Parts: sequence; C-alpha cells; structure tokens
Amino acid sequence: MRHGRWSARENAQPAVSELSMQGVVFDSQSLLKLYLGETGADEVVRLLREVEQGRLDGWINVVNLAEIYYILHRKSREVAEEKAENLRSYGVKVVPVDAVSPLWKRAASLKAEHSMSLADAFAAATALELRAKLVTGADVDFDGVRALQVERV
Repeated sequence: MRHGRWSARENAQPAVSELSMQGVVFDSQSLLKLYLGETGADEVVRLLREVEQGRLDGWINVVNLAEIYYILHRKSREVAEEKAENLRSYGVKVVPVDAVSPLWKRAASLKAEHSMSLADAFAAATALELRAKLVTGADVDFDGVRALQVERV
C-alpha cells in the first residue's frame, strides 16, 4: 500500500494520527472541471500529478465518486467507467462510508448546520477527518465550515 497508511483491509480509513497536512480531498466539482474541460482543469491535473508522484496524498469520498459517476453516466456509461478508473490510476484513494466510522455522523452534522448538499457534506467531513485540504470549484457552500481548509480551482 502507498505510504503504509492503510491497514490490511484495502478500503479501511487511515487513523487520523497517521496523517499529515500534505493531502487533499477532491470534491466532485473540482474533478468535474477536469472531466468536462472547464476552467480550473489545469490546477486539478497539477494536483493529481503530485498525488501520482507520491508528493501529495489524495482522497475522494465514495459519495463524491458516485456523484461524478452519475453525472458522467448521463452522458455515457463508458465515459463514467473510464473516468472512475482514470482517477484511481493517479493513486487517489477512495474513502468508504460505513456505520462504524464517525464520518457519516460528521457529514450529517455539517449538512444540518450548513446550507450544502449531502455530497458536499461528505467531502467536507472527509477533509476534516483526514486533516486535508478540500479541493473544489467556486462552491461557496463550504464557507463558514470551521477548521476546513479549502482550495478553489
């Protein structure tokens, strides 16, 4: 496993104490900028290359991956499959959601306290839990979320 941060279970979440601030969580909006050829795609590619080269850890919550997949699937199932594999080829780790992890409750709390979609709440909760910077587009839904570091592309 990359950087030795994952337990024997491949999809297990890393312990927060094992993580550094040298990581990013990709929100759906940032990756859709890349996959749809929108402004900001160059910065997303730069970050993905840093992940690929091992200079930066990169994650996406499975909820956000599902959001990207369904949006692209509306255009073409083949494109959706290709882009999901493309993301993994860069070394971006998919963060699962399960009933044991505190992630689902943190996302629900963020949704209750802020005007954001549930997918955005999972992106923010993932970044907070992993102590990583959230990479998004011009989305203002994350404004006011305490302790959340945001990089807009």
